[in-house]
Amino acid sequence: MAIMDEYAKRGDIHNTEKMFLRLKWAGYDARFRQFQALIQAYVNAKTPAYGIRERMKADNIFPNRALAAQLTQVDAFRKTAASELLD
Repeated sequence: MAIMDEYAKRGDIHNTEKMFLRLKWAGYDARFRQFQALIQAYVNAKTPAYGIRERMKADNIFPNRALAAQLTQVDAFRKTAASELLD
């Protein structure tokens, strides 16, 4: 988990996802903390996280207020001021 946190701080999505999968393969169930680190990697990389909500639902993880705020940051389909100007 410490290695995953360091990758998340850097915004290295590829290696964070790889550590997430290795934790699952090792037998650890997906927990709230693992998803929080994964979403933080997407936030730091400034990249949208497609399907992250569905992945959380599949693992029966429900976000709290802080995680929901992070999810809105990586939501690919959110409305911004620039997108409203284009509409």
